[in-house]
Amino acid sequence: MTSLAPLPLSTKVTVLRGLGPARAAALQEAGIDTLRDLLWSLPYRYVDRGSLRPLGSLELRGLEPADQGIVTVLGTLRDLRQSTTRVQRMALTEALLEDGTGTLRLIWFNQPYLARALKVGDRLLAFGTLAVGRHGLELRGPQFEVMGRGEDAAWVRRFLPLYRKLGPLPGRVRQKLVQEALARVHVADEWLPLELSRDLPDGPTALRLLHDPPDDSDPALLERGESPAHQRLAAEELFAFSLGVALRRAGRLKRRGLVVPTSPELREQLRSYLPFHLTGAQRRAFKDIVDDLTSGRVMNRLLQGDVGSGKTLVALLSLAMVAETGGQGALLAPTEVLARQHAASFRRYLGDRAESLQLLLGGMRAAEKRAALARIASGEARYVVGTHALFQEAVAFHNLQLVVVDEQHRFGVKQREALKEKGGDPHWLVMSATPIPRSLALAVFGDLDQSVLDELPPGRQPITTKLHKPEFAERAWEQVRRELAEGRQAFVVSPSIDPSDEGKVQLRDIQAMEALLRGIFPEVPLEVVHGRLKPDEMGARMGRFVSGEAKILLATTVIEVGVDVPNATVMVVDHAERFGLSQLHQLRGRVGRGAHRSHFLMISGSETERLQTLVETQDGFRIAQRDLELRGPGEFFGVRQAGLPQFQVADLVRDRRLLARCREAAEKALARGLSEAQAQWLKREQARLRLADVS
Repeated sequence: MTSLAPLPLSTKVTVLRGLGPARAAALQEAGIDTLRDLLWSLPYRYVDRGSLRPLGSLELRGLEPADQGIVTVLGTLRDLRQSTTRVQRMALTEALLEDGTGTLRLIWFNQPYLARALKVGDRLLAFGTLAVGRHGLELRGPQFEVMGRGEDAAWVRRFLPLYRKLGPLPGRVRQKLVQEALARVHVADEWLPLELSRDLPDGPTALRLLHDPPDDSDPALLERGESPAHQRLAAEELFAFSLGVALRRAGRLKRRGLVVPTSPELREQLRSYLPFHLTGAQRRAFKDIVDDLTSGRVMNRLLQGDVGSGKTLVALLSLAMVAETGGQGALLAPTEVLARQHAASFRRYLGDRAESLQLLLGGMRAAEKRAALARIASGEARYVVGTHALFQEAVAFHNLQLVVVDEQHRFGVKQREALKEKGGDPHWLVMSATPIPRSLALAVFGDLDQSVLDELPPGRQPITTKLHKPEFAERAWEQVRRELAEGRQAFVVSPSIDPSDEGKVQLRDIQAMEALLRGIFPEVPLEVVHGRLKPDEMGARMGRFVSGEAKILLATTVIEVGVDVPNATVMVVDHAERFGLSQLHQLRGRVGRGAHRSHFLMISGSETERLQTLVETQDGFRIAQRDLELRGPGEFFGVRQAGLPQFQVADLVRDRRLLARCREAAEKALARGLSEAQAQWLKREQARLRLADVS
């Protein structure tokens, strides 16, 4: 047989033998277009067939739970017959396997060719799920390999890689395609720097080790994705991503930015807006921002802070520095509720200067919106606060110099760029009220400079947190009763607007909760808010709670951010298991904002171990790290987060230390200059890792 020419990883999968149009289409639909795509789509699981079980020792009882009834056996075929089932008229192939300690029946349905492929006397390595049939224990539909005739016959494989079926492409066929691809690919260049590749196999070897693990592989490392071969591929992905981020950051630092002037008079004016002294963390963060604004480079900074750490005040000072020196600053909020809250807070701080603030919302009446657009376009509005309405084509700024984005992860990259284009190249400050573990912040916001508010303003009261099972929910309502008797107010949070939201899961929806609360507290004024209300109606209901007219606010997560009611001292979250830890921590931040001790009470009959994290700590960064470990980065940010890189092997939780090493290596590589191989490799990786804008 003539040896086939070696192929680069960029070769289309259609070059492989036995791949017809239907199967090729199934691969393409799954995003597998090249040999590189095929080989980097690793097995989803490995079956360890090395631990042989004597047939005489088999029994359903005593199997380890992790085995799920899967066993591996080796024996000789003593009987082989074929028949047809009575009901469905399906081909039934039966064999009897013997190893000297016992026998086991093997059964295959609708595979008549096996009667010709196998013969009595064959030695078979078989594995599958053990079950009980009419004649005792049996393996149904087992996979197998025909072994050599001698006792010293080489095993075909100890570890069997399993691949998911893709449409008409069975996992077994996909396995054969992978083996052909491994035999034909050729990769000559090494692009990982030595500090990352040391003690790791090269790329092609790593792929072979993962698609065809040798017998001495560590099964635990294979399952966890922590083998040296996994680490090699993860390092390639994370180094490519880190290089792209470093290049983007280097390009940003070269861009000239508008210099925002500062002076002793301006600093004194900014101090006059403050109702109290800044914390040390706020002062450090604002100094970072001032240094950026006066540096002559475009600012691109992430401001992180735990609940109640004072991000909004730092944002106001940053906007004021621009607005009070002739420019315009815009604050972009994810919801109208939060935008109105920011505008109200800014007006309190600005005093007489509040006349230069303009709110722009999608729900405004036409005449109101025209007036707002005119004030923004003329420059009369120096402070602009809005929602997605700021993206509209009709919005024109007079001299936009600074954009502040609250809750950065709720906006896509294209939306942020659309706003950026309205002001030429304004300075950029993004805020996250969800503390982001450093590993994830490096991945998602790696090209941003970062400032962290890691201390709370004085006077913030610790929040008592408790978890109650549903049968003890009365304890939560009793606490609400005590707070109301003291003249305080209460939040109650429901995860569902109506029963249809959660399918067959039996949840107490917001209507049922409203009926319950009105029964428990018949004389207490109560308001209900959720995402289906019109903005005006929601604003009116929230307003009655903020003013103190309503004593209980029953809500969905629309109150997660932006609601500041110091007199609210207790929150009850029903079905707390329906929320992520970071989301619950955000909700908890709605209380504890005044001078009185506050209480956060969760009602849940499941996932109590996970929810106990909230009881044990109020450190948002620790909570976020735990949330990230449990849910993964996609769910942590929301499945459709536009900024998350698309890694096939690397895991931002498992490989966070490797990511830090890759970032250091990328900075060094850029400092000494990329090799031609590295430059070409990075170019190929850009689109796959969502780095198409890196150049």
